[in-house]
Amino acid sequence: MTLDVDALLAPPSPVAARALDVVRAWSSPALVNHCLRSWAWASLLAPTIELEPDRELLFVATMLHDLGVTPSFDAHAVPFEDAGGAVGSVFALGAGWDAARARRVGEVIERHMWTSVDPALDVEGHLLEVATS
Repeated sequence: MTLDVDALLAPPSPVAARALDVVRAWSSPALVNHCLRSWAWASLLAPTIELEPDRELLFVATMLHDLGVTPSFDAHAVPFEDAGGAVGSVFALGAGWDAARARRVGEVIERHMWTSVDPALDVEGHLLEVATS
């Protein structure tokens, strides 16, 4: 079996492509590559443990999950994952997602730093937590 890396790393929607643009604009190349690797791990892991994530939601959260460590979004009053979650929620609202879906992006980003995320609670959060561990 041959793995098509370009297809694996391709954003699954136009909104997801904008999230990739955001991480490229505001992050170092190393952080961009970390986000893309995290997406690849999460995408490859999901079918092996019989999970079917919302791919657009997972991609957006994966691209934006570490923006809280970048100089422009570094928050001193809250943990970086909370700052990144806020950025993710704002991005999603700006992309036209409803408030509940936008909040989900924030939750997934915040939960990626949990010791463990139960997939029964949050499929996307579980995949991002494992992929970034």
